[in-house]
Amino acid sequence: MKYTITILLLFATLLSAFDKDDLLLLKKEGDCVGCDLRDANLSGIYLEGSDLSEADLRGANLKNADLVYSNFYGANLKGANLYQANAKGADFSYANLTDANCSSMVFKKTKLVGAKFIKTDLSHARMWHLDLRKSSIKKCNFSEAMIGSSEVDMKKLKSSNLAGVIFWKDSGTK
Repeated sequence: MKYTITILLLFATLLSAFDKDDLLLLKKEGDCVGCDLRDANLSGIYLEGSDLSEADLRGANLKNADLVYSNFYGANLKGANLYQANAKGADFSYANLTDANCSSMVFKKTKLVGAKFIKTDLSHARMWHLDLRKSSIKKCNFSEAMIGSSEVDMKKLKSSNLAGVIFWKDSGTK
């Protein structure tokens, strides 16, 4: 019985593991379009200006990552850890951020057209100069977030936790 459980756990790990060649490509080139980086530990990585469009980053650890001006267009970041990541000027258009931890993340002039935020933790996030009107937002945690100079459809935020959110400079009025 022990061997059966061990084999099943090993098999499950292999199925969800990232592609090691893709990880090496990312670290060497800085770009990895369409790469399989599921569950990869990219904590603290410097990805400024990198192209990760269409990449599979489900469950990846991007805690404290520098994502400034990076391209995540159409990337799957479901369940990813982006705690305290800096996404200034990055493109997350049509990216899936369902169940992602974006707590304390910096979004400044970040492109979010068509991005999917479902059950996403955005607590303590800093969100400036954004257009969230064309993003899908459902059941998110925005507690203690700061949203400024941004276009927000307040109807989309109805199902989300807005405790302690600070809206300023006409944000949240659309």
